[in-house]
Amino acid sequence: MKTTKFAIVLATAAIGVPSQSLSAAAPTKSQQRGSVISVESLGALSQITLQKIAAELPGAISVKQGVELSRITYWTVFKGKPTKVSGLFVAPVGGPPPKGVVMYLHGTNNTRALSPSQPDRADGDTEAAVFGGNGYFVVLPDYIGLGVSHEPHPYIIAKPLVDDSIDMLKAVRQVARDRKLGWSPNLFMMGFSQGGQVVAGVHRVLDRRPLRDYRLKGSVGIAGPYELRKTSLRKAVESQCLKCTGYLAWGASAYSFYYGHPLSDALKPAYVDVVPGLFDGSKTMLQIGAALPAKIEDMFQPQFLAAMQTNGHNWFTKALDRNETYRWRPVAPFRLYYGEADRDVTPAASAAFFNYAKPRSGNISMYSLGPIDHQTSISMAYAPVLKWFTEMTDTDAR
Repeated sequence: MKTTKFAIVLATAAIGVPSQSLSAAAPTKSQQRGSVISVESLGALSQITLQKIAAELPGAISVKQGVELSRITYWTVFKGKPTKVSGLFVAPVGGPPPKGVVMYLHGTNNTRALSPSQPDRADGDTEAAVFGGNGYFVVLPDYIGLGVSHEPHPYIIAKPLVDDSIDMLKAVRQVARDRKLGWSPNLFMMGFSQGGQVVAGVHRVLDRRPLRDYRLKGSVGIAGPYELRKTSLRKAVESQCLKCTGYLAWGASAYSFYYGHPLSDALKPAYVDVVPGLFDGSKTMLQIGAALPAKIEDMFQPQFLAAMQTNGHNWFTKALDRNETYRWRPVAPFRLYYGEADRDVTPAASAAFFNYAKPRSGNISMYSLGPIDHQTSISMAYAPVLKWFTEMTDTDAR
């Protein structure tokens, strides 16, 4: 089960980490996006072990086989420069050829040690049980700034996270080919919280520009912040809670770095040098919380805060608009799941996506998981998502 608390619920309105130097060299042929740098074995999980993991979830999920785990390190691009990143690759063993690939895009994680490809991972084992244990390759990007990467994590910045995710799909295809693991082009995607926003962005790109050797079958977004400015930002500003201060601090810091704006425009002097270092991937939620004020107005410049409170314009609110992933029409089916009692990512974000796409003939549907909170929504979603993916797989087989 998931272990991140502050990490996962930080998926409402932000991004980021401190500025670090990026390689200035032009990419060589070996640094092309999706090229594999290394593959490291992380061991195996037996069918019995995976069944115990799956038994903790609602829905009586059955696991049919064991899996082998690997960390793939590969090349992506960040701010125009070649960047080393990593992710977890799960290959089923002891069964028929793979049914396809499930890419899981995880929720917010502010601590590098909890990345999917790390030993203390917060995400990966559950997905290995539910999907790998039922015959699918499973792919979990760590994200830029996590795993082996020490670049600033572009939290809720759509393009670099979408690029990273697509590049891992390319790397996985190379590994499967090199190791003669078998292949099915069926691609399924699932994203939770921050990952819901990312999966929408990846799906949007693949609908328009299909990826070689893959056939996008369908995607699921669970409690994702697809609409950032009017729903997620407003929620964070109005809630006046410590974790909301964290959302906004991280967002302002990361947007400042990525788009090149002075952080002093946003934060009061006492926090300008403090905030970036809180989100460098090395800090725990307790360390971050202890360094931030409980009230948003104690951290933000009054004029900057006023723009966030009134839907006004500054470089932060304008950049949030640039990173929405809801104003498009899915071609391959896209399902939205949400918890009615979610206080971290408001269900209004899912509704914004649905209400935009459905009247425009988008292949989209929306499902309530009941009166549950943010964290419970991901646990509740695994069984219906597996059922849907299996139905689509079985339809192809007939």
